[in-house]
Amino acid sequence: MSGVPQWRQIIIEQLRVLASERGQLEYERNVPHVDITVELVCGWFDDSYHPEDAHFCSCFTDEELAALADFTATFQERKAHLPVSNGTVTSWLASPSWRELMRAASRTLARLAA
Repeated sequence: MSGVPQWRQIIIEQLRVLASERGQLEYERNVPHVDITVELVCGWFDDSYHPEDAHFCSCFTDEELAALADFTATFQERKAHLPVSNGTVTSWLASPSWRELMRAASRTLARLAA
């Protein structure tokens, strides 16, 4: 279908970046004029995760939707404990809260690939 977002691929790509230090640093290098910490948060909550959308939900099994909901809850909780980014992801990469979020993204990605 033309014009319909490919939600599964969007979610997988977003989780890959969230799970990867290298991916985050590369993203930051590729868009130096943007605070990617803001982009990482908005990318998930505003652009990628749409559990109320029927088409979005149809792209995942019930178990996968539960994994995405669990990840989203973890992300919501962890972001409240992140240090000020000062426009770079470096301070977040040094944060235990961000590292836990990265591990959660990796686990969620594995649950989608299973």
